[in-house]
Amino acid sequence: MNKNRLLHLKDGKINDDRKYVLYWMQQSQRVHYNHALNHAIKMANLYQLPLVCLFVLDDTYPEANERSYAFMLEGLKEVKLLLEKLGINFIFKLGKPEEVIKTFLKDAQALIMDRGYLRHQRAWRKKIYQFIKDDESITIDMIDTDLIVPVHIASQKVEYGAYTLRPKLKKIFLEYRDFSKLEVLNNKSVLNIKSDHDLNDINALLNQINIDKSVKKSLYYHGGYSFASKLFSIFISDKSDDYPESSDPSKDVTSLMSMYLHFGQISSLELLERLFLALNQGQIKGDSFDQYIEQLLVRRELAFNFVFYQENYDRFESMTESWAYQTMKAHELDHKEYLYDIHDYESFKTHDIYFNAAMKQMVITGYMHNYMRMYWAKKIIEWSPSFEVAYKNTLYLNNKYFIDGRDPNSYTGVAWCFGKHDRAWTERTIFGKLRYMNDKGLERKFNIMSYVEKMNEL
Repeated sequence: MNKNRLLHLKDGKINDDRKYVLYWMQQSQRVHYNHALNHAIKMANLYQLPLVCLFVLDDTYPEANERSYAFMLEGLKEVKLLLEKLGINFIFKLGKPEEVIKTFLKDAQALIMDRGYLRHQRAWRKKIYQFIKDDESITIDMIDTDLIVPVHIASQKVEYGAYTLRPKLKKIFLEYRDFSKLEVLNNKSVLNIKSDHDLNDINALLNQINIDKSVKKSLYYHGGYSFASKLFSIFISDKSDDYPESSDPSKDVTSLMSMYLHFGQISSLELLERLFLALNQGQIKGDSFDQYIEQLLVRRELAFNFVFYQENYDRFESMTESWAYQTMKAHELDHKEYLYDIHDYESFKTHDIYFNAAMKQMVITGYMHNYMRMYWAKKIIEWSPSFEVAYKNTLYLNNKYFIDGRDPNSYTGVAWCFGKHDRAWTERTIFGKLRYMNDKGLERKFNIMSYVEKMNEL
């Protein structure tokens, strides 16, 4: 592991009363290519102790519902089974992470955390650190394992756009191809610590816990590393030749990795390694390889840079650039031919058949083609009484229905529609200098009716 992934927060003295090393799994919900898990195994071997992997499910997690919980739990079920085969104790608890973890710390010789990037994730880790910073026995390490280049290494400020971050990443990213294999745990003692729920029956668990059940789990996408790995293999073998055309909604040539990356069920580094292997073996063309790397490395890590360094990344008043706010203010009172609200969107009742088709894909499946996400958000801007209402409604729908909602890519993608990481365009009514998209563009570029027909069959 590249040493820059490790943030060593605190030293601890060996205490013979401590019973285990504790890995709090939160952002990185996987076994494969998990630097934090690997570091935890090394620490357990150093202290000759067993390893406890703790996952805490917060049933009040911001904007989460049955769809997102189900996808996450499907992945955790796989994690549990694999960790137990490796001799690692997996404990599943319900509650507030910062509170539940406190009950495990008195017996822990070391606490290992994966890194969280959103505001509330960082607050959890800060509260836990403050709680145990005076405990002389416990060592605390945090590992950045969900990015190829750790967020604090790639840049130390909010980047203006992909063109400013790209050269920084391209210069050093090969140094972070730094995972070879998972260490073997020496002390495989089974500890008498009970989980709150069994993960064997996900449906039963979903019925038992007190969560928002207004959005049902997706019948189209299943969570877990094995599904992610299989989908990526299919992408390499069957779709990658056509990836340069991935912006076409009528063609099914995307990898569908965003939802798995969101929950940390597969590592971006593993995808990178598999891309390099496919390139070396002639399974993927050079232009497809380059374009996928642009999305996986540059665009994704730009999104993480945004939420990490931009305070209030999810607030209308602070999510975009000054020129964008100026043009929005200048066009706030422009006449709108159509005005729609949340109910109209969710019931597919706008005059735009392409928008309605995209909404149907979102509501029913939990996914929407990336190009249609941009079109969808631009239409909400066009049909809203104000830019602020448009922003709030877009983010609300994004986080409610998408499996990969509430993600750095989500907050950044929505902000992009309001000028973030973009440039000023030709002035026009309603949008001002914000980028404009319309149905004529869809019809000119794509066989868009094919997309509509597919969505109407859902």
